[in-house]
Amino acid sequence: MTTKLTPTAAALSSSKTQSNEKEAPVDVESVRAQLLRPYPSISLRGILIILIVIGILSWSLAGSEPSPANRVNSIFDPFIAMGNLIGRMLPPTFEVDRVRNVSIDLFGNQVLSFAIERSTLQLFGANWQIGWLPVISAVFETIQMAIIGTIGAVLMALPLSLLAARNTSPHPAIYQIVRLVLNFMRSIPELVFALLFVAAIGLGPFTGVLALAFGSVGSLTRVFSEAIEQIDPAQVNAVKATGASGIQNFVYAVIPQALPLFISYTIIFFESNVRHATILGYVGAGGVGFLLFKYTGTSAYDMLLGATLVLVVAVTIIDRFSSWLRARFI
Repeated sequence: MTTKLTPTAAALSSSKTQSNEKEAPVDVESVRAQLLRPYPSISLRGILIILIVIGILSWSLAGSEPSPANRVNSIFDPFIAMGNLIGRMLPPTFEVDRVRNVSIDLFGNQVLSFAIERSTLQLFGANWQIGWLPVISAVFETIQMAIIGTIGAVLMALPLSLLAARNTSPHPAIYQIVRLVLNFMRSIPELVFALLFVAAIGLGPFTGVLALAFGSVGSLTRVFSEAIEQIDPAQVNAVKATGASGIQNFVYAVIPQALPLFISYTIIFFESNVRHATILGYVGAGGVGFLLFKYTGTSAYDMLLGATLVLVVAVTIIDRFSSWLRARFI
């Protein structure tokens, strides 16, 4: 059934449509009032917040003010000093071993062994030394430390994350205790762990591995537990309804949902541990940091720059590889 409009109703409808299509006239005075409105008044609370921020900034500047021991007399002195240091670094040079014995072991068995001897090549009127660079071995050692340290942290973080997550912790008291322990471990940096392990078991890469593992487990457990808290409880309840044990519930209900985040966080911590392992070398934990410390102590700044360039290339490759892994598996 159709409704037929009278001529009067049709005219009213047409005029209403035309009026809606037309834009409303702009009130010039209201626009002027909005543009020329006075500045907003600041309340007493706002004034207190501004004063607190100014006080914090002043306190921070007072704590970071250079002392006379810094030998800074003007604002340009730090830039001049850095310019002089960069001048001593250029051009970068690389330490070359006289003879380097390279062996590749697999499961305790030597697969390949060869020696690389240093040689001299004349090119463009200059002598170039060709051979094995110690910084390459140091970078490989740093990456090995980061890999094993990250895996160790993951192995410790997986069971702890179950106790630190609200939806999987067996008791609120256990949840609070584990959280307290994790907060304590997160407050200790990797460098302090390295100093403790150096004093306990001596120098070497294994000390760096332990420092990275125990230095990362607190933060890694926290992000793992937060990933577990975000899972869908319906799947967990469905697995529980089948009579599955706690371990089976974790394997078949928790891990499949949280695995993408687990992988992402593990890759991020591995990248971070590569950088941390470099710093740990300064306290005798092995890796490229120990080599950088040697160059700094002997004022071999040209070799320091060369080793830094190799490290930058290695970190860039690791970053690209990590991005590919995240895009491929996450």
